[in-house]
Amino acid sequence: MEFEKEITVEIDTSLDKLKDILHKNKFQIKEVYDLIDIYMVKKDIDIKDNYLDILKNCVLLRHIIEENKETKQITYKYKEYNDIGEILNQGKVNCRVESIDAAYELLKQLGYNKLIEIKDHISVYASDTCELCVQEVNNKHIYIEIEDKCHYINKNYKTIDEMKNEFEKYNIPIKNNDYFVKKAEIELKEMFNQEI
Repeated sequence: MEFEKEITVEIDTSLDKLKDILHKNKFQIKEVYDLIDIYMVKKDIDIKDNYLDILKNCVLLRHIIEENKETKQITYKYKEYNDIGEILNQGKVNCRVESIDAAYELLKQLGYNKLIEIKDHISVYASDTCELCVQEVNNKHIYIEIEDKCHYINKNYKTIDEMKNEFEKYNIPIKNNDYFVKKAEIELKEMFNQEI
């Protein structure tokens, strides 16, 4: 399993204002793509359980749509949390497939049902010193994710605090001072009309 560090925040401003902040700080768009994740869960999982426990048992059907190619895969994400919901450890395993429909049918036959679907429009921005992914999720929420390994600049973040400092450095407003937002958990809460 490939382990990684990342933080995800929900933005507390409009997308246009966020783009202005990034532009003023000399960020440029490096890549734009769409990501569709279908969360599949075993039929016998009680969906009234803790949402994070439910999500730990999910397998994703992931469709990545880039300008010149598409990638289809089954993805399993592993996450460990502390008592206050911060991610201590995470990793994922990907298995490429020829068809999302065929993979969906296989998982249905193995006893899985569709739980939620997340449609994510992602724009990767980079400056000389920072790289981040702006994510527009299901046309409702705007998130920024920072990963420990940058793809467009020569930088690797060694600690979570280094990643957190990027938001302060560029005065990017974030909701609730939460650096470990869980997009799928928010979608589940909205699906069941619960307070977020």
